[in-house]
Amino acid sequence: MAYSTTVLTTFVVAAIFLAAGESLAKGKPKGAKRTDPKTIAQLYSGKTTNWRLGGSFYWAPNGTLQGIGQKEGAVGIGRWYVTNRGKLCNETDWYWFENGARQYKRFEECWEFVTAPDGTIWERFIPEKSNWYRHSIRSQVRGNPHQRKFNKLKKDLGL
Repeated sequence: MAYSTTVLTTFVVAAIFLAAGESLAKGKPKGAKRTDPKTIAQLYSGKTTNWRLGGSFYWAPNGTLQGIGQKEGAVGIGRWYVTNRGKLCNETDWYWFENGARQYKRFEECWEFVTAPDGTIWERFIPEKSNWYRHSIRSQVRGNPHQRKFNKLKKDLGL
């Protein structure tokens, strides 16, 4: 199945907004302060985020990242980390076949996190300077239920 970098970019951005659901806020919640980096790491480490459009990211405890694209055939291999300034970032190399040849595109993206006075954690996608939305764990599961699929896609792509 053909992929383009536009499709992959659209997948990542759309997944972020769909994960947010209806809990969007335009500006940073009043009185919110930068979320502690350890808290951010705990929200993701050892978990898989699954998006409604399909696709997933597994945030391994060792800082590696495994992605599966929303359409069959794309795989992301990368790393993730949390900065001292309350950001969750990833650098992911995406691979897919297009017109019979393996394609590649690197994505670097971050989300910024703040905690409101009531303890609610809010986040936003940084490259787009998107609206703030409430962090939700509904799209996450512990572990990596897609490991076999990831391994197969990786092998199919010759990686």
